[in-house]
Amino acid sequence: MSITRRFIYLLSLGIIFIGLGGLINNSLTIFIVYNLICAGLLVADYFISTEESSIIIERCSEERLSIYEKEVVCFQVYNKNDYKIYVEIKDEVPDFHFYIEDKIMRGEIMPHEKKIFKYFVTPKKRGAFNFGNVHIKCEGKLKFCMKIFKVNLNKEYKVYPNLKNLRKYKLNICNNRLLKQGQRNLKVIGKGTSFESLREYVTGDDYRKINWKATARFNKPIINRYEPEKNQHVHILIDTGKPMSYTVRGYKKLDMVINAAIVLSDVVNQNGDKSALLLFNTKVDKAVLPGKGSAHRSKILETLYHINSTNEISNYDDAFYYLKKKERHRSIVFIFTDFDTVEEAENMIKMLPIISRNNVVIMMLIRNESLEKIGSQKVINEEGLFNKGVALELLNERSKIINLLNKKGIFCVECTGENFEYAVVNKYIQIKNQTYL
Repeated sequence: MSITRRFIYLLSLGIIFIGLGGLINNSLTIFIVYNLICAGLLVADYFISTEESSIIIERCSEERLSIYEKEVVCFQVYNKNDYKIYVEIKDEVPDFHFYIEDKIMRGEIMPHEKKIFKYFVTPKKRGAFNFGNVHIKCEGKLKFCMKIFKVNLNKEYKVYPNLKNLRKYKLNICNNRLLKQGQRNLKVIGKGTSFESLREYVTGDDYRKINWKATARFNKPIINRYEPEKNQHVHILIDTGKPMSYTVRGYKKLDMVINAAIVLSDVVNQNGDKSALLLFNTKVDKAVLPGKGSAHRSKILETLYHINSTNEISNYDDAFYYLKKKERHRSIVFIFTDFDTVEEAENMIKMLPIISRNNVVIMMLIRNESLEKIGSQKVINEEGLFNKGVALELLNERSKIINLLNKKGIFCVECTGENFEYAVVNKYIQIKNQTYL
């Protein structure tokens, strides 16, 4: 129990009576009597006021939260009393992994009324987190005390990749809009390998697509129309090792990669292909076989929402041989990784032929903006000159490695974290719309 301002004002009012008692030399008696009256009123207010059983509270918000997004946590409170009550509610939140707004919820509830209370959290880490007890303060009938209750409402909330962004991408694709950065449609009839229909030849068409049998039958030039192949396997390989343990603009690289991977999986499935997932570090940690549909998407989300990066050097050999063993058809392989040194890159390049011979391989890299910033700074002192020289050397080595990968037939795409998801989706669309698949 705690006291309210009204009770403090009541006690303060006693100063006037004590002062008047001083005029008749009886202030001590008045002080004792007045305080006994106040104490009696406080005790009476405690016992005639709301009991714990007369307030029903339950959580009513979704269990799924999105990382780095402002999310609402709701409670429904029912007042079983015949009078209006004022309550203050505070939830037990794992503070270290959440930024919390409006920690204490306040409001009045009319008799036999249900009212929704809410506060906002911003998750800073993926995973499963337990929200514990709920602490309730309820004002007494006489408004002299606040009765305190603790209700056990333990509930596990799961923090997933940014699902709100995923819905935004899905809406754009469903409406067949152009993606903001790449300006490409999802489907382009006329490219690809799967036969779609016949049409009459027009100036500018590729003569290699002429269907000679149909041309002879109709006595005019007829060409084949193609569309991208359906049910093709698209493998998403995510490196959870040291390269993903860094941050870019305050966001973990692994979180950015996971968001891009789920967006890519959605686009792949919507385009009629099958997506697969493989997580690796020193070994293959988890794998989801090619598939599509809502159940497959849920499986990928459940696999990705709680994974963390390590400081270990990744074993590409193990990951690539695992993929080669599981996949016998020509597929598209997206590798989300990075490298800190030339030695790490060379080790990866040695292993790439294991999967690049029979598949189209795309390696996605996030640009090191901090290095680029150091490399573009003006030199003020010797330390600045040294830092700039090292940064430029590292950037130059990185550029050489990317060019080498491209020459070896590996599509190596490097872009900023801000445009990463768009770059991934557009590269998939570009690959699907080319004729060599």
